[in-house]
Amino acid sequence: MTPARHFSTNPKFNDRLRQGGLYVAVAALLATHTQCTNSGGSGDWEAVTTYEVTKGVQTTLEEVEPDKFEVVDEQLLEGKAASSVIIKRLSGQVDTLGLAEAQSLVTSQDTVSTHNRTHYRHGYGIGPVLYWSSFGHMMGRGFNSPSPYNVYRNNGFASSGVTDQLRSTSLSRTEMRPVRGRTGFFGGSGRSRFGS
Repeated sequence: MTPARHFSTNPKFNDRLRQGGLYVAVAALLATHTQCTNSGGSGDWEAVTTYEVTKGVQTTLEEVEPDKFEVVDEQLLEGKAASSVIIKRLSGQVDTLGLAEAQSLVTSQDTVSTHNRTHYRHGYGIGPVLYWSSFGHMMGRGFNSPSPYNVYRNNGFASSGVTDQLRSTSLSRTEMRPVRGRTGFFGGSGRSRFGS
């Protein structure tokens, strides 16, 4: 009868076991890397950049018809918390609202794109005007959604540069996200990185 061999005390066996474990670990890392890079190449992942606004805006609205408003002035402010809205009404009344008060005037319906509402000849209600002006970026509107027609006086004020200044002073965050709701390896949505 052959005596039992003790593999755990055999140096050759332990070396091969360690070497095999190393091969398995390297193969797993390569498979993970290949999965991530290949899925990016096949369009499963996309880089999405979001911005956190750090500056504020003072927006002035004028009532041009009963309950219809246009943006007539925008000024960049030092801090987001200082943001305000000045509303000049046809009656001559002037109201000044802080950020929270102005946000309360915007409904979820106001945040839907108004580009197809070309039948509005003169302005919109306060909610849509606020959301689609530069002030809307205080409420999370993305920088890739342009303002629709008739939010700004004569539709020419949109090039005032306030939105560009807000974007350039914002904190940006880019993350890899799955396209069409797909999840990544281990169900994650990718790593994110922060930049200025």
